[in-house]
Amino acid sequence: MEKEIQNIIDIIEDKKGKDIKVYDLKGKSLFFDYSILCTGSSTRNVDAIVQELKKGMEIVKGIEGLEEANWVLIDGGDILVSVFTQKAREYYQIDEFYGSI
Repeated sequence: MEKEIQNIIDIIEDKKGKDIKVYDLKGKSLFFDYSILCTGSSTRNVDAIVQELKKGMEIVKGIEGLEEANWVLIDGGDILVSVFTQKAREYYQIDEFYGSI
């Protein structure tokens, strides 16, 4: 699992994603073990990050939000990846939610 997480981080960094956070939710969520959040500099950058993750992740069960590319959620089975624009990340405050559990 750690190898896949590092692979995801490397892809995000290669595509200039920033503010990457990995939340370990083992035992706290019935549906996934890790949630990875990052921020793209624009909707175009969010799309580029998602396209690379789609190619590079071991498992991609589904992708939501790609049409608007403000908050794109990738279901990687035990790993969820959220790619936000800065504005969407500030609006939804998911970091605060994960930090409280």
